[in-house]
Amino acid sequence: MYRKRISINWYDFAVLGIIAILATVSTGCATSSIKPRSMAAVSSYFDKDKELVWEAVLQAVEGMPVEVKDKEKGKLITRWVSGWSQARTTGLILEGHWHERHRLLIKVMDEQNKTYVSISAQVEEKSPGGSQAFRWNRVPSDGTIEREFFDKLEKILSNM
Repeated sequence: MYRKRISINWYDFAVLGIIAILATVSTGCATSSIKPRSMAAVSSYFDKDKELVWEAVLQAVEGMPVEVKDKEKGKLITRWVSGWSQARTTGLILEGHWHERHRLLIKVMDEQNKTYVSISAQVEEKSPGGSQAFRWNRVPSDGTIEREFFDKLEKILSNM
């Protein structure tokens, strides 16, 4: 018996190359997709010194568990605060509420005789049932949590 040899000529090679290029271009790259930000920041400058602003931040955070509190670096990170989502439910029939949690990342820095404060929130949610109920998924913050905390901070600073 004779075995038939596989031979590839330049035409077959060119066709395979074109197919490979078209497959790559049509599927795209997994890292090229643009996803919405998972954080929205609210920031401002204050004419008060850093020590006073840092104390106001600590007062505003009172009642929330704190994970990182570094005064020298001006960095404060709260622990996750869990609750129920106000925006997402499974409907009237199932009456399930989505779990939601958030944490704040606050930076306080001296810049040009002013104090810069930046507040960001990381928000995660999970569904009330099914396989999604076991894992938290990061969602973009709409900025409400940051603005509410910032308003509280401004009120504390104006009373000092």
